[in-house]
Amino acid sequence: MCAVLANRGHDVTWLTCDCTDVPESWKQDSPNTPTVVHLGAFEKSGKRLTKEQCTIAKETICNMDVVHVHAMWDPSNPQIAHACDNTNTPWVLSVHGMLDDWSMKQRTLKKRVYLSTVGRCMVRTPAVFHTTAEAENKQASKWFKHRNTAVVPCIVDLDPYANVPNPAEALEVYGESDKPTVLFLSRVHEKKSIETLIDATKILKDAESPIRLFIAGTGEEAYAKTLKARAQSIGVEEHVSFLGMVVGSLKLSLYAMADIFALPTQQENFGLVYAEAMLCETAIIGTKGTDIWQELEEGGAIIKERTPEAFAGAIKKLTEDKELLQAKGAAGRKHVLHWLNTDTVAKGYEAMYKQAVSGQKS
Repeated sequence: MCAVLANRGHDVTWLTCDCTDVPESWKQDSPNTPTVVHLGAFEKSGKRLTKEQCTIAKETICNMDVVHVHAMWDPSNPQIAHACDNTNTPWVLSVHGMLDDWSMKQRTLKKRVYLSTVGRCMVRTPAVFHTTAEAENKQASKWFKHRNTAVVPCIVDLDPYANVPNPAEALEVYGESDKPTVLFLSRVHEKKSIETLIDATKILKDAESPIRLFIAGTGEEAYAKTLKARAQSIGVEEHVSFLGMVVGSLKLSLYAMADIFALPTQQENFGLVYAEAMLCETAIIGTKGTDIWQELEEGGAIIKERTPEAFAGAIKKLTEDKELLQAKGAAGRKHVLHWLNTDTVAKGYEAMYKQAVSGQKS
């Protein structure tokens, strides 16, 4: 987001406590790149800024037309919000799914107390609340104290997908198979409902429509062990492979190699993996647990109930109709290239910032 907006001629400042992954070109103040202000590592407990760090942040914010704050729960975020309020600088809050219904059911009391005390500014004083999809806006707006909102999708780097990735690298690493390949690629976490896919694999095996299921990603080892035990207990361990973290060109090749990308999540905000898979012309099966389910469905994604039976049925329908499978893949790529066109999305952010500034001045 910062790189794209800076390249469009805006003066963008990146305020951070950790500049480890900041590109060298940014650090060297190259033309049309963001300026980096490094506050230094967190020294206080609970990721709170020191008085000195708050002073640096406030001095930086004084020179800004608008500030964009990401996420809700880190204690440093209300500190930045207060610095904006104290300098009368309009600020935008990106909620990033943290006020979704599912999210707010996790540790509900703690979150309610936070939003009524230390973090009350997070739902009261932003000039604009930013969500990435209408479904997210509908859920999150229950907590907003005003209705000045903007729905703009994430900026996605489309350069790696200028051409459809080649499956050759993944085929060399993971091998070819006469069985359809279904890919899960995300954080290995209970909310992703990976059990649904393992149980769907059993249903398909019993129906003599076997698949190979690839689970790519990392997470808590204890949870991963329960998944492996589940696959073994129902007799599909030979059909399920745990790949661990897959990155870089191999990840793109793996998307392209897979026949289907499936993610039966209970909650997901923007879900970059969906867009990545569609850009690789891979058919998608998802749930209404992701905030962008409507946008995905418009691109041909199949949205199902989060049950093994529903996912098994959708997988079987796609894998038994190669023309439909290819058509879904092609339609998905075309849709994402239009929906997430960089110029179009960037203009959405520019309009949102103007909305924040004009609202504050009024």
